[in-house]
This record gives sequence, C-alpha cells and structure tokens, in this order.
Amino acid sequence: MATSSQPWITTAAVPRLRRAVWMAMAAMTMFFLALTYAYLERHGLAAGWFSPQLGAILGANTALLVASSLALLRARQFLAARSLRGTLRWLLTALGFGLGFLAGQALAWWSLFTAGVYIGDHPNSGFFFLVTAAHAVHLAIALALLAWVASRAWRGRLVPDRAWLMDLTSIIWHCLDITWIYLFLVLVLYR
Repeated sequence: MATSSQPWITTAAVPRLRRAVWMAMAAMTMFFLALTYAYLERHGLAAGWFSPQLGAILGANTALLVASSLALLRARQFLAARSLRGTLRWLLTALGFGLGFLAGQALAWWSLFTAGVYIGDHPNSGFFFLVTAAHAVHLAIALALLAWVASRAWRGRLVPDRAWLMDLTSIIWHCLDITWIYLFLVLVLYR
C-alpha cells in the first residue's frame, strides 16, 4: 500500500527507514565518541588555546541549537494539530536557529584564527577543528533535510497522518543536538 504523496514509500517501509536512521545515528555517535576519546587521551599536550571568548561563543551556539530543537518539537505539535501554517512557521524558526548555530561555529573558528591558533600549532586545537567541522557537516545534512520538510509544508504536502519525514528528520536533528551538548561539555571541561 503506497502513500499518495510519497508513492515510493510504502507503509511497511517506514519502520525500516526509522531503524536505518537510528543505526546511522548510532554510527555517528560512535564516531564522535572515538574522536573525543582521542582528544581526552592527548588532553595535556597543549594548553592556552581555549579562551573564555571561545567558551562564550560555544555556549551561545549551544543555546541556538537547543532553541532549534525546541522549535522543531513545536513544529511537530502543530503538525499533529493539523496546522500547516504553524508547522511551517516553527520549521523555519528551527532552520533559522540551525543556520545561526553554523554561523556561530564559523565565528568560533574565526576567533581562534585571529588569536593565532591553527590546526598544526596546538594538538588539542586540531581536535577542536576536526570535531566541530565533522559536526558541522552532519548538521548541514540535517539542515538540508529540515529545509526539505519545510518546503513540503510550504507546498501543503506534509501530511499529518503520515508524518514519517518529520519524524525521521526530528530523530536526526535531536541526536545532533545531544551530540553537540556532549561535545561542548567535553571541550569546556577539558580545555
């Protein structure tokens, strides 16, 4: 039995898609755990590269990402209430906060560059650049999914009864949010 708005997705395929997304998120989590383990093992090699200004930028970025997740939760509530206008408004809010997070990460990198901290100069800063770049790539993919969901809502093609696309995007988004909070805590506590 195929859905009308997504003829290539059958009702039976949705649980398989959900499992695939959870497996991808587990693999992503293991990737970031391995990176932070390496970071913690090399922790004492270089000090003085993590400034209070960088910590403040990363804290603001974390707040943006949490706000984005809350906006996405609100969008799902509006979809369940069958309000596509409210869904679209909150999806665009989540998208805006997510873009703000990426802009904030670019600002964090810029603050390191202007302070003379580069990948090759400090071993720990190299891990910072690697971890934040990897997270940014994952987040950019999630932003593209979020934009796709928003475009479907804008065109009136986001069906509340079959909200699998919103659900899968939410799983990815919230996992990235939790991953960033973990990374932020590791970076702040082990600077």
